[in-house]
Amino acid sequence: MNNAPQLPISLATILALSLSAGTARAEETVHFDIPTQSLSQSLLDYAKATGVKILFNDNLTRDIKSPKLRGAYSAEQGLQKLLGASGLNYRFTSPKAVVVNGSAPESRNEETQASQGETTLKAVTVTSTADYDSTDPYNPDYSLPNATTATKTDTPIMETPMSIKVVPKAVMNDQQIVLFDDAVVRNVSGVQRNFDFGDLYQGFIVRGFSLGANIYRDGLRQYTGYFEPAGMQRIEVLKGAAAMLYGRTQPGGLVNYVTKKPRDEAYYSLQQQFGSYDLYRTTADATGPINDDKSLLYRLNIAYSSNNSFRDYNENERIYVAPSLTWRLSDQTEMTLQFEHQHDDYVIDFGIPPIGERPAPVPKSFYVGDAAVKDSSMDSNQIATIISHRFNDHWKIEHKFNWHQWTHELNSIFPAGNIHDDNQTINRALMTGPTDRQSFATNLDISGDFETFGVQHKLLLGGDYYSLKTGTYDNRWTYGVIPALDIFNPNNHMLDINAINALPYDFWWQEKDQWYGVYAQDQISLWDKLHFLIGARYDMLDYGTGCCSEPITIDDHEDNRLPPRFGIVYQPWKWLSLFGNYVESIGSNNGLTPTKTVNKPELGTQFEAGFKTAFFDGRLSSNVAYYHLTKENMLTGVPGLAYRVPVGEARSQGLEVDVTGDLTDYLSLVGTYAYTDAIFTKDDGFAPWGIPSKQGNRLPNVPKHSGSLWLTFHPDERFKIGAGMFAQGQRVGNNDNTYELPGFVRLDAMVSYNWKIGASKLTTQLNVNNLLDKDYYRGSRISDSTGALPGEPISFIGSLRLDY
Repeated sequence: MNNAPQLPISLATILALSLSAGTARAEETVHFDIPTQSLSQSLLDYAKATGVKILFNDNLTRDIKSPKLRGAYSAEQGLQKLLGASGLNYRFTSPKAVVVNGSAPESRNEETQASQGETTLKAVTVTSTADYDSTDPYNPDYSLPNATTATKTDTPIMETPMSIKVVPKAVMNDQQIVLFDDAVVRNVSGVQRNFDFGDLYQGFIVRGFSLGANIYRDGLRQYTGYFEPAGMQRIEVLKGAAAMLYGRTQPGGLVNYVTKKPRDEAYYSLQQQFGSYDLYRTTADATGPINDDKSLLYRLNIAYSSNNSFRDYNENERIYVAPSLTWRLSDQTEMTLQFEHQHDDYVIDFGIPPIGERPAPVPKSFYVGDAAVKDSSMDSNQIATIISHRFNDHWKIEHKFNWHQWTHELNSIFPAGNIHDDNQTINRALMTGPTDRQSFATNLDISGDFETFGVQHKLLLGGDYYSLKTGTYDNRWTYGVIPALDIFNPNNHMLDINAINALPYDFWWQEKDQWYGVYAQDQISLWDKLHFLIGARYDMLDYGTGCCSEPITIDDHEDNRLPPRFGIVYQPWKWLSLFGNYVESIGSNNGLTPTKTVNKPELGTQFEAGFKTAFFDGRLSSNVAYYHLTKENMLTGVPGLAYRVPVGEARSQGLEVDVTGDLTDYLSLVGTYAYTDAIFTKDDGFAPWGIPSKQGNRLPNVPKHSGSLWLTFHPDERFKIGAGMFAQGQRVGNNDNTYELPGFVRLDAMVSYNWKIGASKLTTQLNVNNLLDKDYYRGSRISDSTGALPGEPISFIGSLRLDY
């Protein structure tokens, strides 16, 4: 490419832009927003965006249509994408100047070329894969080069001094993901599901530590829910403490999903899925411009699903509607408004109780509850806005807001303690009544890049506010009135619903959690090889909990913290980055002690070091990291009560490997491996409640070894076949380490074929999960010892999807 002959300058169109604010270097990230148009105009827009002086021949470029270029890329990456399959070459003569040249379009004859005195080059054959925007619904890429969750800026992952993994929509489509947690656990190293409270909400364990009920949506915190993947564009998982940017987070990491936004190109999709255990799922996606100048854009995502289960009495139904609207007030200002409603009818599942050191030897269909008290429901409503304004090519301000209202109607029977000494009978208790949660989350960020004495800076200044209020009222958490169950001869029709409804209310709970925070972060680059990240935050916290009878008195506490974060990246070559970081965090409201006082917040500290690679022009990327993470004020539940007590300190350390992308033009993969050594390091027990010391015990649901591999082979644009494995080693089932879940390896497979029907594409697909029908357990309840959830037997899911 760099050896191509240059065109005579006298016959070329010369564009020279000298920007006083600084000129983009070949590897500096620039925000592009260039539409599909003639290549001549695109090159002019490129020069304006980057400040790079560019030399090209308008006769060569004006009749060539260039692809759209939108997003953050380096100056060289942006030029590569614009030139695409044009047959033209480029050569940087300096960091601030580039020459574009090559052979003329076929429509121009040799006489015309000769009369213009142009150099005729030898014919070249160009082979290239299609260039896709990261939000393009047709984007097949497994590896995305940029992520925002780690820094709140659109930073290349290779320049980010933290471990972050992106799960794009292409991977979710190939695996036919219908549960949000499957997309995370199957494709990110060191992550397991958290099944507390009978799988009431989706939660995760990252690097050995539970994230609780906290899931982030477009960078703003949500508290509890079961989230629908039909509205997700991608998922970003940040490893390690993130409190500097996000406030009160758990030290293991942060799971953030990025929602689908309106697009300026029309796209419609209708998909029907069907599978084992009467699974039926219909999704629709429609987006495009509303008016001719594309200043108003819309998107509508809809999903409906219903299914039974291999678990007795376990039936689920979901309705999901998510419209959104984007208004481009000008070239610099944009506002997006999103609404989301979701209704779920489902059964809270407490799994299979343990006997001795393993889950009880009962059928996988075993259900501990009763048919009369099993149907719970959840309603979730969200309103979100994102408003951004670009002052110029270097500075931007962005405001985000999210209101989330979540109502849950509990209706379940749960285990009240462990199996009796007869290894056959288990006590049960009643749980009914409503819980309301309402949260407000907002932040304001100002970001910009500038240069001082040859040093590049990317500065972020921001502030946020979060408020959560929880009210549980007129509930029944009743012990002693529900008959015990014989697990080997279960009778799940023992209760009279009228008698249940006649029981008095006996449980009330209130909780609040709010903070104000301000933060500053500077990403400093030297010589395009050395990148520093320095950040700090100041939090003003107010939290409290009240329980358990009326009137409720909240034990209110205030706290102020200053969690710092430091990171460094050394990039000796474009394909290799060496990184390290030190971060601290403060956790969320820790609930009540048995004396009805609020527990101290959990505190985390992490050291991490590793390296990242990007081969084949970034199409295959990897992240390898070693970390050492400690967490203070760890909690454990008091059996049979709503209280928790601190157990001291825990430590997690280990090695994680993530590999994602394309090995060849026809073979894509996602590979993960994690070694996680997570134990309690300090604990004196809690003698007044008979709680023994856990010092030296392993943390529950965390295997020492886990990994996954997913491969797809696509020899052409129509046919694709894939297979993968998902494995976890032996795990302990509770904090006391009294029982274990066996390790397992699960095999999955898929095949798909699509047809072009005019401008539309019809895709048929079949996925088989747990191909060898292995018995395994997904995880156990962390707070006590009362249940482990079995994994699904061999199951099938088929799909018909029409895109147009």
